[in-house]
Amino acid sequence: MSSYLWKKLSDTERKKLENEAKELILAFGDSLEKLPKMTEGLVERDSETRDEGEGKKCDDDFRELMFENSPKNDGDCIVAEKGSWVE
Repeated sequence: MSSYLWKKLSDTERKKLENEAKELILAFGDSLEKLPKMTEGLVERDSETRDEGEGKKCDDDFRELMFENSPKNDGDCIVAEKGSWVE
């Protein structure tokens, strides 16, 4: 099956494919330019914050279940590793 999905391209085939891809991208860009420009949707609000409510009532065993599911916890805290994307 994989032999149908991949084949070695000659230099002329590769160049032809690159040109077709470039033409397709440029045609797509031209089509996008023809679309009407949209203004950014801004919503004016009276207040920047929301009023705190009572919140929802959770199941009584929710907290217990969360700590059981966490790989590491330290008493009242779930210990999570720092993400690799954070310095």
